[in-house]
Amino acid sequence: MIQTFPEISVIIPCKNRGEVLEKTLTALENQDCPADLYEVIVVDDQSTDTTAEIVKQYSAQGKIKLEYVRGSGKSAGDARNRGIAKSTGDILLFMDADTIPEPDVVEKHLLMQYHYDAPVCIMGEVKMAGELDTPDQARLWETRLKLNDEKCQQVDWWKYRTANTSILKVAVNAVGGFNDALVAAEDKELACRLAKIGVTFYYAGEISATHYHPMNLNGYLEKGALYGKAVACWYKINPELRKQLVLRYGVFAPELPVIKRCNYLVRSLFINRYTIPALIRGAQGLRHVWFLGSEILYKSAFQFFTRQAFNSFLKGEEFNKMSFEV
Repeated sequence: MIQTFPEISVIIPCKNRGEVLEKTLTALENQDCPADLYEVIVVDDQSTDTTAEIVKQYSAQGKIKLEYVRGSGKSAGDARNRGIAKSTGDILLFMDADTIPEPDVVEKHLLMQYHYDAPVCIMGEVKMAGELDTPDQARLWETRLKLNDEKCQQVDWWKYRTANTSILKVAVNAVGGFNDALVAAEDKELACRLAKIGVTFYYAGEISATHYHPMNLNGYLEKGALYGKAVACWYKINPELRKQLVLRYGVFAPELPVIKRCNYLVRSLFINRYTIPALIRGAQGLRHVWFLGSEILYKSAFQFFTRQAFNSFLKGEEFNKMSFEV
């Protein structure tokens, strides 16, 4: 039983996810960890649903220390920064409104953080909710790290994603927090800066949470475009990472090796603005018949929108997603 550890602050950005936020807050009320050792800060990022009322209701119950912060609606990174500014704990535990923790999550993060002498980032498992494993769900496994061993193991900072991860607040503040200009990939950009000051990243599969975020195909493709914009911003501010960025996100830039450039050009003959509507319709048709084939086409469409948005924003242009029926 933990008795003497300082408080941990659970930071939750939320935008129109009130329904699932209730599940997350209920799970945080029922943690094994004593309630006086952690606080929960919900940053309402300009929600238009019942998020504010839900937080007020849970706060009134008094089972946990719960703070409500109003966000600007700018970005998830900005919302998390506002939560960090409000926090009082020495350790930050980042959750999402749709990430439902198991009862031992807070306690295990605390224990593991105090196991190390130097600043570390502990990344728990985030598994997709079983009920979302359906053909209507456009994304399934993006939160998984493909590390099956539950034992704690060191991982590359590129694997970082915010949900169910903890880190010392002093380390996050030392690098200036999240880049609030990024509309996506703000987690990995933060991890890059943390790694530069010596933070080590560990994956602990035994610390488990469930991701409950239904997403249709339109939402999935919009996310691809957001990644393109974010990578373009990141590309501009970190010249030393440009080659890694273009390789990881499949975008076209001068740093792309010759062989990859050839592959890119060949791929563009088959996946371009003229063929993408048919590709998307084909992917939808396959969804109920050949799921793996459909997933490959979905991912190709996602990457297409990432590439297009990257090119547009790198040129200082607004990205206009073509209209199509999905």
